[in-house]
Amino acid sequence: MDIAALARGVAPAAGELRYGFRVAGLQLVPAARVLTEMIAEAKIFPVPKSASALAGVTNLRGTIVPLLDRREVRRGSPDIRPFQHRVLVFDREEQRVGLLLDAAPELLSLVPAPEELQRPASKLGAYLVRAWAQADQPGQIWWEFNHRAAFESLARGAQPASIQEEVLS
Repeated sequence: MDIAALARGVAPAAGELRYGFRVAGLQLVPAARVLTEMIAEAKIFPVPKSASALAGVTNLRGTIVPLLDRREVRRGSPDIRPFQHRVLVFDREEQRVGLLLDAAPELLSLVPAPEELQRPASKLGAYLVRAWAQADQPGQIWWEFNHRAAFESLARGAQPASIQEEVLS
């Protein structure tokens, strides 16, 4: 099989091949050099009394991965029973963090979008770095997602008040 010919059939030569994913009504792409892995049915363990955006954790080859949930439709009332969902994991080893997805990732051919585009109003809006347009459908905009900043923000917001006060002192 000629992989190069297959890729040419999927994407025009002008576009950059990237995987896109949908979460919280947004169309997102990871940064170009960020390692990602999709888990079709991750077993997720909720963490009692955690930040509301933390869906829980999953075990990926011996590493506990925290999972952010910014979907529009949440899974329901807080519960400590494990559940399964599609997850995209960013980075490697102890730096891994994950995001619950609305749908399976799709292979896209992307070109830079005009820089004057407004970021969508969303809880993830502050973490959208760069706009990309789909090469075959220029009206379809995908946003590069800064996952590290999103998870660092969650971690800062999840600290108990007593720890925050000690840090500020």
